[in-house]
Amino acid sequence: MPDPRFFERLAPLSVKDALSLTGASLVAGDDAAMLSGVAAHDDDQLAGAVIYCTEAAFLDLLAERDFGLCLVSEKLAETASALNGGAVATIASPRLGFALIADRLYRSIDKTEQISRANLPGGGEDIHETAVIDRTAILGAGACIGPHVTIGPGVALGDGCILDAGVSISHALIGRDVCILDGARIGQAGFGFVEAQGKLVRVPQLGRVVIDDEVEIGANSTIDRGALGDTIIGRGTKIDNLVQIGHNTRIGKYCVLAAQTGISGSCTIGDGVFMGGQVGLADHLTIGDGAQIAAGSGLMRDVPPGEKWGGSPARSVKDWLREIATLAKLARKKNG
Repeated sequence: MPDPRFFERLAPLSVKDALSLTGASLVAGDDAAMLSGVAAHDDDQLAGAVIYCTEAAFLDLLAERDFGLCLVSEKLAETASALNGGAVATIASPRLGFALIADRLYRSIDKTEQISRANLPGGGEDIHETAVIDRTAILGAGACIGPHVTIGPGVALGDGCILDAGVSISHALIGRDVCILDGARIGQAGFGFVEAQGKLVRVPQLGRVVIDDEVEIGANSTIDRGALGDTIIGRGTKIDNLVQIGHNTRIGKYCVLAAQTGISGSCTIGDGVFMGGQVGLADHLTIGDGAQIAAGSGLMRDVPPGEKWGGSPARSVKDWLREIATLAKLARKKNG
């Protein structure tokens, strides 16, 4: 469920009203039941929640569980109708239906009410007078906040954090001794849209960014908050300038991401991964522990732990270099 520090829950919605809003068709359950929130199919708490499933395997996780409303495609209708934990409805685009209902049930808390400087840690000596800090934000001891920094509602910073000029943070929980360089953006809405009648509808981004201790984030880098779950940066990871990290991505401990790397949404990156500059990842990829990715590589598939990959599309460095050498020999032979 969305974190109440960052999202306001609006009035509940009946299943009947949700069907009317989305154009979905009820195939099982009670249309008078009330819906109070949204969740992913694998969340711990699903009572009263709207969820959507696009694969039969997801439905297995709902067996013997109580939920509010499950939106599925027509091809999953028969299987889903056997669920007895809540209402089930079919719709052409379950993700679109979910987005419309989520937008009706939640509102992001974005308005910032500046805290009194007298209430800042240590009287605010290390906090620049131009910084804008919401009164509900929590700052750890020894925080150093530069000019024109914005810290939004509910944000929590651990002890010893350093935020350089122009940093903005929202919808985020940040550990100890984290250093964020000039102009970085943390916690903004992720890049999530769904097609509807030739237009693009934004999917509400109701997750957070969670950054562990001793992380460094370079200048003008961006880390999007999750769509439902969290975007996570593991302990000790170092992120260079101009890096983009998409929503729901999970990065392990002590990774190094060089400048202009771009990571699409819902990627999972293990511990100790090294990426050179301008690496690009397609969405939903898994990079194993200790993998190394050469600069300029474009990844379209998972990388096993400990392997070195390069090229675009990326493959093992051994294969990549062999192909380059072969092409060079062919070129010399032709020119000779």
